[in-house]
Amino acid sequence: MFILEGIGCSYVHSKGWSINRPNGSGNYLFIHIETPSEIMVDGNWTYYSDPCFILFKRGQPQIFRDYKGAKYIDSWIHFDYDKANSDVDDIELLFDELDIPCGVPQVLYNSIELSDMWHFIDSEFHQNGSHRLDLVDMKMKTLIYKYADILHAESGTAHKYNRFRKSFGELRNRIYSGSEAAEMNDITALAKEQNLSISYFEHIYKELFGVPVSQDIIKSRITYARYLLRSTNNSVQQIAISCGYDNIEHFTRQFRKITGFTPTEFKKQSQ
Repeated sequence: MFILEGIGCSYVHSKGWSINRPNGSGNYLFIHIETPSEIMVDGNWTYYSDPCFILFKRGQPQIFRDYKGAKYIDSWIHFDYDKANSDVDDIELLFDELDIPCGVPQVLYNSIELSDMWHFIDSEFHQNGSHRLDLVDMKMKTLIYKYADILHAESGTAHKYNRFRKSFGELRNRIYSGSEAAEMNDITALAKEQNLSISYFEHIYKELFGVPVSQDIIKSRITYARYLLRSTNNSVQQIAISCGYDNIEHFTRQFRKITGFTPTEFKKQSQ
């Protein structure tokens, strides 16, 4: 069973950050470094320009820092197995079963789902429900299984679309970056950015991420709409326009299809 001891999502250190734990932190650490960084790997400082994930076992050195004093952002989870009720470290057994390399940075370009799960766990960790521990345990297992799936999918050298992972991963991150999806009205333009025909572009996107690019754009727009409905006093029509919809009826249909509520119902429920 996973027992969480601390969690943080996208912590910003504007003046840089460094960690130097030669003997680890006394527990497991899963970290997502979201900005360029330097990480000690096999006794040498290694520069990573792309965001990366590292899963540290207990006792493994944890040595990493910002790059040249620049702003540093990371998400992290400190956890351990249920020592109070078990003599068996079932977490290490799970890592071995899933063949997850530990202590080694992993650059993953399909990280949207992992980030979403991280936020779900963070939310649950700060709840006081009677099933909190069980829910955190289940969500942590889901995160680890998803991490293993993405890790092995992206490291498979036989995948004929591997050369597209970085550019398409960056595109998918843009799609899910708040309001950016609202301006993506022409898939032909996205294909042109990748120097691909629209049919080949759509084919590769679905092969890499399992969903059509149009579906991701819609999902991102509705996610952003939910955020605006919860956090602003803007009208439904204003929010529809902000999310890339000129037709409020079309916006309402897509919103209801994904959430089960109309935008007005969702706003009232949130309030």
